[in-house]
Amino acid sequence: MKVREGDNFYDVVIIGSPNVNEGYKLVGNSAYPEIASDYERTFRVLKSLPVDIFLGAHGSYFDLEKKYARLKEGAVAPFIDPVGYKEYVAEREDAFRRELAKQRHGTE
Repeated sequence: MKVREGDNFYDVVIIGSPNVNEGYKLVGNSAYPEIASDYERTFRVLKSLPVDIFLGAHGSYFDLEKKYARLKEGAVAPFIDPVGYKEYVAEREDAFRRELAKQRHGTE
């Protein structure tokens, strides 16, 4: 979403949960056969979004405690973090791809 602060406009992305939780069946899932392709689409979309401010469903996703502490210390715009966003998305996509490969090779 776009937000405005004074004369500045920011692209804000709030990430839900792009995690592959234990027990998720990515391969041969008859109840959700397109699960792996939906994850792949999720990562394509997340990587395509413009982002200035990165937020998430859990504070740990975007270092809420550190950023809030910096804000209280007077830091200017500690929540502007496009690099942290890219790193988080890349790490979550890598975790997904590792689990997908593991399941495809039958080493669940």
